[in-house]
Amino acid sequence: MSLTQIGPVYSGRASSVRAGEVVLSLVASGLVGMRGWSGVRRLQHPYDRNLQLGLDRLAALCVRAGVEAPVGVQDLVAVWCAERPVDSWPVELDPDAQVGGERLLIGGEPSEFCLEWAVAARDVVSEVHESALVKHVKDTASALGRPELYARWRRFVTEHAVLERGEFVAAKNAVLDVPQWATWVEESYGPVTAEVTVGGRVAVCGGCGQWIAPQADGRVRCRVWRCARRHDLPEPAWVEASGARRLEPELVRFVALPGRPELDLAQRLAARGARVVLYPKLDALDLVAMWPGGFSVGVDVKDWHSPYLLARRIKTFPTWGAGDPHAYRRGFLVVPRDRLDANPRYLDILARNSAALKAQPYLEVVCDDELVGSCPDLHPAGEVVCGP
Repeated sequence: MSLTQIGPVYSGRASSVRAGEVVLSLVASGLVGMRGWSGVRRLQHPYDRNLQLGLDRLAALCVRAGVEAPVGVQDLVAVWCAERPVDSWPVELDPDAQVGGERLLIGGEPSEFCLEWAVAARDVVSEVHESALVKHVKDTASALGRPELYARWRRFVTEHAVLERGEFVAAKNAVLDVPQWATWVEESYGPVTAEVTVGGRVAVCGGCGQWIAPQADGRVRCRVWRCARRHDLPEPAWVEASGARRLEPELVRFVALPGRPELDLAQRLAARGARVVLYPKLDALDLVAMWPGGFSVGVDVKDWHSPYLLARRIKTFPTWGAGDPHAYRRGFLVVPRDRLDANPRYLDILARNSAALKAQPYLEVVCDDELVGSCPDLHPAGEVVCGP
C-alpha cells in the first residue's frame, strides 16, 4: 500500500522519519478499528488490516535495528502497544512528536496519543464528518437555507450521551417542520447494549458527560484523559438501560468529546454578555461571539494532546465582510488551559510546525482562560445560539 493510501504525505522529511510515522499511524489506526467505544480488552479476530500492515513494517525496522520483532499481531497489541512505550520501539520520529513514555493502549483502551495518530493515518475526523449521516445533516441544512439545524444537531449530541425512552421520542419530535430531523436523531443513537451496563443501568460521566463502558473487572471510571487525571471527578449519573439509547461510539469520540470544550467556552463567553453563535456557516468556525458595542471574536477550539499533529490540521481562518451576520474583528485559535499545563512546549511546537499559522500572523493563539479574560465582561449575560 502506498503512503498516499495509508496516511498523509510527509514531504521534505527524512525517509526514516516517514517510515516511523507510517508504522505508528498504521498501528494506531488498526487499534482504533478493532473495537468500538468499549475498547480492545478482549482481542478478537479478524484483526484490523492496518495492524498487520503496521506489524509487517515494524518487523522490517526491527530487523534493520537488530532487535527482536513482535511475534504476530497479538504480541504487537498485548505487549508492544499495551506495555511498551513508543520511544522503546526501533522507529525514528521527529523530536516534536513527543513520544517519550507514550503508550498506544492504556487499560485496554486506545490512548489519546493513539487516537490522534489514528487520525493522522486515515483522517478519521474528516471521515466521520463526511459520513453519510453528517453529510446528510449538512447538505439538508444547506438546501433548506437553515444552517442552524446542523449546529443544533451537533450541540444536541454533544450534550446528550444517553436518552431514556421518552427523551428519545421527544428528541425525534423536536423539529417537526423538518422530517429529516427524526432520522438524524435515530441514526445518532443506538440501543444500550449489555456490555456497557452494570446492574441494568448505564453510567454517564460527571465530567465529560459521556457514557462509560465498565472495565473488565466491572469498575466504572471514565478513561477520557481530562476525567482520568481529575481528583475531584463527580460521581457518574446512572440511567436505566431498558429502552434507553446511547450516542454512537464514533460520534462520542469525534463529535461529542471535542464539542465539550467548545460548548464550555461558548457558555463562559455568554456569561460575560456575548451573543455566541455555534458552528456558523456549517462549521466554518466553532463559534463567533459578539458583544454590544461592536467587540467580536471568531474562534476555533483545538483540544489535541499532540501539538505536532495538530499543527498539520490548522487551516486558513474564514473572513467575512462587515455586512455578514457572522463577521468578527479578531480571530483566535484556542487551546484548553490544561493542555498547556500538561505540556509547556505546546505552543512552541505548534508554531514551529504549522504552515497555516505562519501564513496567518494575525491569528492569535491563546488558551481558553486568556481569551475569556481579554473579552468584555458586561451585564446582563448573553446567550448561546445555533443561528444568526
